Amino acid sequence: MMRCTGVLFSSFQNEFQSTSAQTGAISSIISSFSFYGCTLGGILGNRFGCRIATMIGGVLSIVGMVGGALAKNIYHMYATSTVIGIGNGVAYAPAIVVVANYYDKRYPLACGFMSAGHGLGLTVFGPFIQLLVDTYGWRGALLVTGALIGNICAAGATFRPKPPTCKKETVPADEQSEEELSARQDVSRKSAPRRNPMMRVFYRVSNVLRLYLLCQSYRFAMFCFAQAAYIFCYGSYLLYIVPRANSFGIEDQRAAFLLTAFGIGSLVARPLCGLLNQKVSSMVIYQASMLTSGCFVLLALLDAYPYLVVSAVMVGLAFGFEITVNRVMMREFVGVENFGSAIGLYSAFGGVADLTGPIAAGALYDVSGSFSLLFGILAVFSFVASLAMLSTPLLKKMEPGVYSQVVVDNV
Repeated sequence: MMRCTGVLFSSFQNEFQSTSAQTGAISSIISSFSFYGCTLGGILGNRFGCRIATMIGGVLSIVGMVGGALAKNIYHMYATSTVIGIGNGVAYAPAIVVVANYYDKRYPLACGFMSAGHGLGLTVFGPFIQLLVDTYGWRGALLVTGALIGNICAAGATFRPKPPTCKKETVPADEQSEEELSARQDVSRKSAPRRNPMMRVFYRVSNVLRLYLLCQSYRFAMFCFAQAAYIFCYGSYLLYIVPRANSFGIEDQRAAFLLTAFGIGSLVARPLCGLLNQKVSSMVIYQASMLTSGCFVLLALLDAYPYLVVSAVMVGLAFGFEITVNRVMMREFVGVENFGSAIGLYSAFGGVADLTGPIAAGALYDVSGSFSLLFGILAVFSFVASLAMLSTPLLKKMEPGVYSQVVVDNV
């Protein structure tokens, strides 16, 4: 639902008398804070379990949607959009981790079917939200959407925790050899930060977030950069493809169908990618998806509705392949035990791109008055994402590999 805000773009702009950049910031805040919420969701999932974390996210999303319906100015919308985004992210991260915990050999296929919901949502909710706006106005549309989002809580309640496979064993200190104790003390002295309180805080926070994964897996670090470049393109494309159609006389209902076309492409791609990924490398699929996305973003430069439909379908298809394999790649880069934290780190990078992308794109349009320049630059970001991942074979040889960190409390 949060990717259908392009349908509400004109309503927000007319209601709040805002510029394109100011209006685009609403979508930016929702989508970017959903990434930041994933970081929080990973932490809450590790602490309280995926079931509770998902339900907390659902409640936050409902509160944000109801608050948005009552907004009096655009700054109120910014505040409620922040709550919506955080709620979506907190609910989303544990849902991904649950699937990773239960599937191994068939994980790519499971990812494909799980992520098909995103494509289905884009297919259905673009025209549906436009219908709600036509019937109840944008405030009523937000209230109805908030009620539907309540199903996140119901879905989260069905998550069944995976039973432990083994018990942890502790060895009493008096049974440990002198060599073991000496080695542990050496590790503590080497890994502990100095007594500077600020360094201790930084050390603890970095261990909670597992920032060390970026230094242990160079491929994962490059992947985060590539994803940031792609999300800059993807988030802006979805927001401005509807205004792009409106710019040469396409009525609102037909323009909103472009989000449905995007969703259809994404919906078809996800289970198909799960099957294809059993035969074809995730990296090959990822790079091909980025190149395809960039090429068909350029098709939106043409002033004809059929070209926009083709562009939306193909960019959606590329996105469906990308979003399915990126989880498989992350798990390969950092391992299952670090998967939740990897989602959080990846989401932090994506959040920056999703926050700045639509705002920068809106400002560019306000200055230039041209969608051609806007979509041309978005295509470049997609190409950069594909080219960046060409370095992964070299990075694999250079990286030290992911290993456990020793967390020292008594310093």
